[in-house]
Amino acid sequence: MAIKNKPEHDPISDNAIVDAYMRWALMAAEEVAGKSGLAIVLKQSGLETFVDNYPAEELRVSGKVNFGQYANLSAGLFDFFGRAGKSMTLRIGRLSAKYAIEKQSALFGLGALVASKILPLPTQIKMGLEAMQSGFRKLYGEALHVRLEDRGDKFAYIDEACATCAGKQADAVMCYAFTGALHEALQWQTGKILDIVEVECRALGAPACVWEISKTPKE
Repeated sequence: MAIKNKPEHDPISDNAIVDAYMRWALMAAEEVAGKSGLAIVLKQSGLETFVDNYPAEELRVSGKVNFGQYANLSAGLFDFFGRAGKSMTLRIGRLSAKYAIEKQSALFGLGALVASKILPLPTQIKMGLEAMQSGFRKLYGEALHVRLEDRGDKFAYIDEACATCAGKQADAVMCYAFTGALHEALQWQTGKILDIVEVECRALGAPACVWEISKTPKE
């Protein structure tokens, strides 16, 4: 995949990201790429400041880390892994979501989501996506531009300010890390493997990144 910076500055890249989210992404990337591999990625991506110096594991927006840095990590991982970039960043997204699930149970109301397993699968999925949206809103406030749509046999998760591709231009959808996070979160909640596809991406010029989540599990 060819990824480069947009010719004009993308103001979304200046948005501050939750410190812990960057930390968990770095931890997941280290687990997959190895410590030395991640160091190479960081140095090649202009993120040397994070070598052996991860942000604090705090669910707050300190302003020390921004969407642009998160997107640089995402792009750097694609470059590092080459043809395996999609599968590796999916895996990194799943791992970072595991860290998040362990640490954010109260913020995202995970107890209620576990109890929802007795409900029909589409209801479970909708509750999970709404809980995710609500949790992010508590952290980001008005800076969050996420909405959900019911598209018949699918739900659409729409993010107008996606951190994964902020400031980037690509020749294909590139937000596989967040796709992986959605897979992990919804599989943890429902116990089912769902078909989740990013169908629009800001890196391709779309106004928002859009993921479609099937209401029926894979066979």
